Amino acid sequence: MEVPSNMFYFSKMEIAAVLQIWNRAAISILDIRHNLIARGEAVRQYRLPASTFLFTCGRAELSLNDTRYQVDRFGLFHGGKGTELSMDPQDNWLEYYLIFYKYGEPTFHRREYHTLLVERNPFRQQYGFSPANPLLFVDQLKKLFERWKEPTSLNQFYAKGAFYAFVYEVYAELENGNVQISEPDMIAMAARYLDEHYREDISIQELCVMLGISYSHFHRGFKQKLGSSPKEYLINNRLEAAKGWMESSGAPLREIAVRCGLGDEQGLYRLFKNKAGVSPSVYRENLYTRMRDGALQNNDPAPYNRVSQVSLDELKGKGDRYMFKQMRSKAVMAAALSLMLLLSTCGTAPATTSVTGSTAISTVTSQVTETETAETVDEGTRIVSTSLGDVEVPAKPQRVAVQYLMGDVVALGITPVGISDVYDGAAFSEIVTASVGLGHQSSWDAEEVMALEPDLILVITQDDFNKFSKIASTVLVPIDGMTQAERLTFMGEVLNKQEEAAAAIEAYNTTLEEAKANLAEAGFGNQTISVIEGGFSEMVVMGNKYGTGAIIYAELGLIAPEAVQINIIDKDTYNELVSFEVLPEYSGDYIIRNSYEGMDDLSQSDIWNALPAVTNNRVIEIEFGLSFYTDIYSSIAQINYVTEALINAIG
Repeated sequence: MEVPSNMFYFSKMEIAAVLQIWNRAAISILDIRHNLIARGEAVRQYRLPASTFLFTCGRAELSLNDTRYQVDRFGLFHGGKGTELSMDPQDNWLEYYLIFYKYGEPTFHRREYHTLLVERNPFRQQYGFSPANPLLFVDQLKKLFERWKEPTSLNQFYAKGAFYAFVYEVYAELENGNVQISEPDMIAMAARYLDEHYREDISIQELCVMLGISYSHFHRGFKQKLGSSPKEYLINNRLEAAKGWMESSGAPLREIAVRCGLGDEQGLYRLFKNKAGVSPSVYRENLYTRMRDGALQNNDPAPYNRVSQVSLDELKGKGDRYMFKQMRSKAVMAAALSLMLLLSTCGTAPATTSVTGSTAISTVTSQVTETETAETVDEGTRIVSTSLGDVEVPAKPQRVAVQYLMGDVVALGITPVGISDVYDGAAFSEIVTASVGLGHQSSWDAEEVMALEPDLILVITQDDFNKFSKIASTVLVPIDGMTQAERLTFMGEVLNKQEEAAAAIEAYNTTLEEAKANLAEAGFGNQTISVIEGGFSEMVVMGNKYGTGAIIYAELGLIAPEAVQINIIDKDTYNELVSFEVLPEYSGDYIIRNSYEGMDDLSQSDIWNALPAVTNNRVIEIEFGLSFYTDIYSSIAQINYVTEALINAIG
């Protein structure tokens, strides 16, 4: 077997040290596998789920992370959890055995064990060699696998004893064979993973679990070696990828956001504003301006971008490479929401304040006082029933972190300590100025949440429930499948604010009934309304299931254009992406358009100017941050805003 020369040798003294660790550790076998793979069916970048021994029979090219081996007949390998394994048979067949195992700390002498483990961790070490006595290993592994297939208590007992006998033979070979060993660079492995998977929904905490390393040790080591935290490194990867796409393609911003792991266009907007200081649309316009100027003034025949000095052909190749990397789909709820938020920056909508329902807003607002000065008091705990079973929560939560539904918590008289993004125009934005922003709900960092010392965490996906329930009492609040009243009643029970929940629901119902009456009196019983967002490249038409579309159709009961009713509402979908040319079919007597910074100016479009709503000056812009949230506080504000705006548009 050919092995690389940049590895160190495993001396007898080092073997003695690691055998002390093996003697002390609590070892459990997780799985034993035996298989054949044919030539042309190579295993590519399989990430080992646990510490693993691998034994191969046959000629093959094999790699553990970046270390490559050429196996002639037999090979014995070891890799730690998270190691990337690739196997490429060179003959017709390659036979292999895999033993997955995990290690735990011993019941006694833990301090000595951890001291030894810090100096040399045999369960993470990476090595490979051709055994001097391969048939001994073949015989051992065959018996081990046969017993493992029949999971009786006696066979499991045999498997554990036989595994230790197998490990003994491995170290006997290591002691006698002058074998080279490598300690894998966990930080480099993590950085490579972030480089390759930046477009996926990555949890840094889950990455640590995958690599078998503690979060605090990983975070500290990553920052020391690479100069930034893992989260910052991931964000910078996404930013550079987004810039690459914007420089090398004319893809819509929403599409670029998805390709770069940002979920929706608002995530792209937030990233550019924070890191580049401009919005994506402004960055792209500046890029086009530089390229146009360069075409007029630059005599250099090579097509270079003047900012990055990188060939545009190279950028296009980079974009193609990024485009075809594998994606995994997680957080189905977040994906569904992102479809609603195809355009995401926030502009300035008319700051109209409705008189209709103003008492309701005042009622809700007046409740937001008590927790701002409350001291943390141990009032015991309560048990609440949730869709995931009973959950123990504080009797009187004092430090609440909440995803997305900040307005519901505010309406119940609580100012949260931690929140997800609050976009410009959000109805409750002034109330949560003292709350700590934790970013988009899909990218909350466990360490940042923990630093807030919450006593209750409210999340909107089961993935986040699993992630944060280890930190504090965590409750999943489904944002689909509940009416406004059902959700707020549930949250009132969770937060022990039942009276406040009832008052907020009553305020909402009063606002809604007053708005319906005012709209009917104004003649909206036979007028059609469209709710849209987007521009020339794509236009999203909303149905009755989300945001302002839900307020207009489901709550206020206003009429949708026939195409909206048939193609979106009757099909029970959230929205439809339509071309600009067919927009007239989806346009009603009135158009409500979500507004945001950098949105397309449609005033020069013949199609847009020919729409009856535009001709009659019946286009209403609603700020993105106001339309985005579906909580009861935001819904009351939306009802007030669109009711007054529609009535004023009659002229």
